[in-house]
Amino acid sequence: MPNISSIDLAPRNLLRVARAATRVLAGLVCYGISGRTPGFAYQGMVRLFTLTKGYSNDLLSRWIGWIRRPYRLDSARGILGLEDPVRMREAVDALRSDGYVVFQEKLPAELCDRLLQFALTHPCKPRARDGGQGEGAPLTVYPRQNPDAIIFDFLPVDLINQPDVQRLMADKSFIALAQEYLGAQPVLDTVNLWWTTGFLSRPDQNAAQLYHFDMDHMRWLKIFIYLTDMSPASGPHCFVAGSHRTNGIPDHFLQRGYVRLTDEEVRSSFPQQRILEFNGRRGTIIVEDTRGLHKGKPVLEGDRLMFELEFSNSLFGAVVPGKGKIAHFHEPAFAQFAHAHRRIFKLWLDPTAR
Repeated sequence: MPNISSIDLAPRNLLRVARAATRVLAGLVCYGISGRTPGFAYQGMVRLFTLTKGYSNDLLSRWIGWIRRPYRLDSARGILGLEDPVRMREAVDALRSDGYVVFQEKLPAELCDRLLQFALTHPCKPRARDGGQGEGAPLTVYPRQNPDAIIFDFLPVDLINQPDVQRLMADKSFIALAQEYLGAQPVLDTVNLWWTTGFLSRPDQNAAQLYHFDMDHMRWLKIFIYLTDMSPASGPHCFVAGSHRTNGIPDHFLQRGYVRLTDEEVRSSFPQQRILEFNGRRGTIIVEDTRGLHKGKPVLEGDRLMFELEFSNSLFGAVVPGKGKIAHFHEPAFAQFAHAHRRIFKLWLDPTAR
């Protein structure tokens, strides 16, 4: 149970809380009518999070859970091996306590091979660096031998129409874990695949290589899958265990708002044993609540290919551009499942899809 007594009850702070809460509540009304979150409401949500140390998100998430009760899935069978309720409970408990789980189960090698081949042959978009450098670069097949950007992103519309990605989107172990942790029907709001290169050895904010917390929605869970082997020089994902909890990020960070933090700042505020770096073979699956502080290290050797799914309890939050629709279901079972659980796939469903 979050400790509301940890909130600053000074009159000035309470006034700030009231103003931010008013923006959020007004935004929720607008969202209920239009399905879109006004910019002022999103900024209010972030501000309210920093003022209440996360308690506001917890409270609103409880309300969402009452309205959107979890689906009754026929099973939790899938890649994570969570059919056993005991294993599911252990995973959820670890997420609530530490903010992450690195699963023993890995993505099958043949699936890694196919996704790697897709990433080597399909056009992707170079991401702009700090200061907007490289902005507007055209789509290109990943130039692995001579990359000219730090990040190369694949378009979500291309991913969601790829057969193996559709299998991952429909994996019931991912969905069951997400809704158990979120306490509500999940919404699949993000499907990402990207290359990270050694184009620059210094951290880049736009490449998420400085510590930060995410705040796109009220509550969410991310699934990261390494599709290349990961070593300390390959740009591993890093996370501060326990920092996802309410009051888990120190006040002196929250008072600065939604900002990036250096390694030195993080090391000075957390015990070393809580600052984790995830290395491992390709196929490694990391499930994480990125409300906690996290980053990717710069790549010093080779490159990194990462796949990501994100499940949220609501789409209220950051306004994201259109990501495209599923034009074709490669497996009839996925089509049937998606249309029976429309809230999960609402961002991606096209009424004309076969």
